[in-house]
Amino acid sequence: MAKAKVSVTIEESVLDRVDQAADGMSRSEIVERALKRWLSDRRQRQLDEEIKAYYTQQSEEQRSEDQEWAELSARQLGKTSK
Repeated sequence: MAKAKVSVTIEESVLDRVDQAADGMSRSEIVERALKRWLSDRRQRQLDEEIKAYYTQQSEEQRSEDQEWAELSARQLGKTSK
C-alpha cells in the first residue's frame, strides 16, 4: 500500500516518552499504529451508538420479541454445550 509523508508537531516530552517506549519501532510505525487504533476505536464507538439507537427506538413489542429470542437462544445453547 502506498505511503504518504506527513509532518506533525508533537510536544517534546511526549516524543521523548514515545522514543523511550519504541521497542525498536520507528516513529512512523508508532504513529501509523496509533492512527489505526484510533480509527478502529472510533468505528467501534459509532457501532455502539448505532446499536444503542436501534434498541432505544424499539417498541415494547419489539423488545419483548427480542427478549423471547434471547431466552430461546440461551436455552438452546445450554442444550448443545453439554
